[in-house]
Amino acid sequence: MSVRIFVKFRTHEVPCDPGRKLKFIADAACSASLGRHFDYEKDFLHSQGEIYSVNAPCHVLIDCEYQQFPIDPKEIPLRCYAVKSDNLHDGPLILEETNLHRGQIDIVPWGRHSS
Repeated sequence: MSVRIFVKFRTHEVPCDPGRKLKFIADAACSASLGRHFDYEKDFLHSQGEIYSVNAPCHVLIDCEYQQFPIDPKEIPLRCYAVKSDNLHDGPLILEETNLHRGQIDIVPWGRHSS
């Protein structure tokens, strides 16, 4: 099932090496939404923010199973999460569902594309 997942966070809320943060978040988001980990063959990850800075605001946008729908992003279901700030421990990342206006998210083209 194609779905778009948006996750907002601050870098200090994700307890792992900066080089692993995006995959760590993508795995948690895909697990929460789809019951599986992020898959580089099926999914595509867009990110924004200073991932190597301390306490920087960042977000990721994951297009899951993007090959199935070369369509308008507004037609794809959107799930939004925020990383809970009490994630300062080892173990699974805790996400909470949030409501977000689609406007700025739908500007990003669906799936894998060149910038």
